[in-house]
Amino acid sequence: MALVARFALVLICLLGVACHRTEVPRQTHHARHVKPPRAYIVKPGDTLYSIGRRFGIDYHVLARRNHIRPPYRIYVGQRLSLRGTATPARRLPGVTAVHRAHAKRSHRARPSHQPAHKPRLHLIWPVRGKVTSPFGRRGSRMHDGIDIAAAEGSAVVAAASGKVVYAGQRLRGYGRMVIIRHAHNVFTAYAHNQRLLVYKGQKVKQGAIIARVGHSGRATGPHLHFEVRLGTTAVDPLAYLPRR
Repeated sequence: MALVARFALVLICLLGVACHRTEVPRQTHHARHVKPPRAYIVKPGDTLYSIGRRFGIDYHVLARRNHIRPPYRIYVGQRLSLRGTATPARRLPGVTAVHRAHAKRSHRARPSHQPAHKPRLHLIWPVRGKVTSPFGRRGSRMHDGIDIAAAEGSAVVAAASGKVVYAGQRLRGYGRMVIIRHAHNVFTAYAHNQRLLVYKGQKVKQGAIIARVGHSGRATGPHLHFEVRLGTTAVDPLAYLPRR
């Protein structure tokens, strides 16, 4: 189910990284370029500079198009717009204190040739079912997670251990939703639930039942909308979930 609600609440967090200033090699015009596709999904080993060089796009332009600020960190599974301007990342409910605390520590920028970051996440599938809608663009809108079809009332489990930072239904369109913060500033979100079985501030273990599948909010049938965010950046959950 396409999620069209506009996020009116604050960002959960901003990935804060202490950085250092490094000279970045200039883009040359001697490399062979190919016509860029509309979008590109970041792969292991990619950098903002290497992606720009591959498609003949200055990495500064690429950063502006995708609303990426210094330290220009990108993530495996992240979708980059190569033509036009990307839709700004939608915001999840939470507190601004984390954002401000991390922002104060981020004074210097890392080079844009820093390889795509992939934290060592050991996620498990949050529900048993078939992926009916993948991560990526849906027409003019961005689908920031995956949809997993499952029977009404099926158990939804925590993909990893962490602390519940949101449990409620204030966000129009998402219905009853849980957001968990994990190690390395990773967040997972679980939406359209029938019932929530956890509360804000509760610590949960990986595999603990946190909700029941439903179709609350803007949904056509019972399913789980599942998101993975590295800081504020939404990434493809399939890049971090075990294959099955």
